Amino acid sequence: QGISVRGTKTAGGRPAGPRGAVAGAMKSGSALFRASQATMSVSISVFLYEGFAYNIIFLGRILPAVGKQALIVPFAILFNLVWGMALWSYARAHLADPGYVPDQWRDFVRNIGDSLPIAPARPEWQPGKATYCKKCDIPRPERAHHCLLCEVCVLRMDHHCPWINNCVGFRNHKFFLLLGIYACLASFIALATSLPELVHCAGALTRIEDGLVFETGTGANFKAYEGFISSGENILEQSMTLEEAKERCGELPTCKGFTFQGKPKDGRKVHMYFKDKWDIWGTNWTSYRRSMPEASTGLEVTDILVFMIFGILALFIAVLLTPMLATHVPLATQNLTTIEDNYENMPNPFDQGSTAANLAQVFGAYGPEWPFPVYAWKPLSDGVSFARSDERLGPDGLPERADGEEEMDAETLWRKRYRARPQVAPVKDEPVDNGPLTSLARWWHGP
Repeated sequence: QGISVRGTKTAGGRPAGPRGAVAGAMKSGSALFRASQATMSVSISVFLYEGFAYNIIFLGRILPAVGKQALIVPFAILFNLVWGMALWSYARAHLADPGYVPDQWRDFVRNIGDSLPIAPARPEWQPGKATYCKKCDIPRPERAHHCLLCEVCVLRMDHHCPWINNCVGFRNHKFFLLLGIYACLASFIALATSLPELVHCAGALTRIEDGLVFETGTGANFKAYEGFISSGENILEQSMTLEEAKERCGELPTCKGFTFQGKPKDGRKVHMYFKDKWDIWGTNWTSYRRSMPEASTGLEVTDILVFMIFGILALFIAVLLTPMLATHVPLATQNLTTIEDNYENMPNPFDQGSTAANLAQVFGAYGPEWPFPVYAWKPLSDGVSFARSDERLGPDGLPERADGEEEMDAETLWRKRYRARPQVAPVKDEPVDNGPLTSLARWWHGP
């Protein structure tokens, strides 16, 4: 019985390749697909919100308000470099073909026919075996699996990720790992650089006046003068110590200084008047003027709320991605997928023996493109056949060839990998006897 390759049909009746599969794979009417789309929309929104809140609110409003302008440029470079790499990795992981079964494999299966051994698909290691997918109605390469959501088979499939609304497979596994690494790193950088201000703003939300938030930790300096501040409004009157008055004035966005009657006495409370303007008049009073940094512009409550939500989301992302990376990175260093991690019928037949060699199966041969979400310059597999543990690899990371052996093309390699049986030449039909003339001619020419 011959092998059928049904799959998605083009206008000419030929099975569609990867692009045809993409067009017909994701079913927009599926509830699971809609849920995956919604999850992706949330993740994109969080990505953009974090970038906006960090750059516009934290760098543009919070740091100038607390007198840390010198940190704006280095923080902007550090965060945006990593955040930009995460955003780039996200776009590649979502938009890339995860590794749909290529046209060349379909043609190979059709041409080789019954010579290709087909094994039933089982949840176990099946190296060097083409397995049959009942849903796609095609034989598929080793390590390929069917995605129920995308409704196609994916080469070296890892899982379907709703956060990127795409499968993670042979062609975008690298992008997925880089996305997790850069997004997690960006979250930790955001938290580490903004933590003091997040703590201060959380406390400042309890002290609000006229829609402005009282900032803390401004690092304001004060200089003593004799006399009292005669102009301006009293923005606050309260009995406190001198040190408490300095701290309080530093928290008030419009405070220019404070004044009190008499001379300062350490540790004793006196009645303080906090002013929004500065001038000096009279004697027997003491005034302290706020100096470097200048009294900051008041922060709106909405600025602080946006900033606090940013901190909560950054913490959530870090908590979410840390255990995810703790799972996926060790699997990649063993040349395993999340599906294959459950196989127990034999040791991993694709383990290359070292972390670097196994990562090269995902990232390609080691090169300067490893940290960037671009395709490997020197891929070590075509997604249809993979190097085995018992094979000797050459300097290029590909299976070593014997002396004098020429480089094999893809289909010749597949025949060898999948132990295709030699194709038997068709038997030549005997000539048909059309009467006495045919018999006479046969007698004349001999047997």
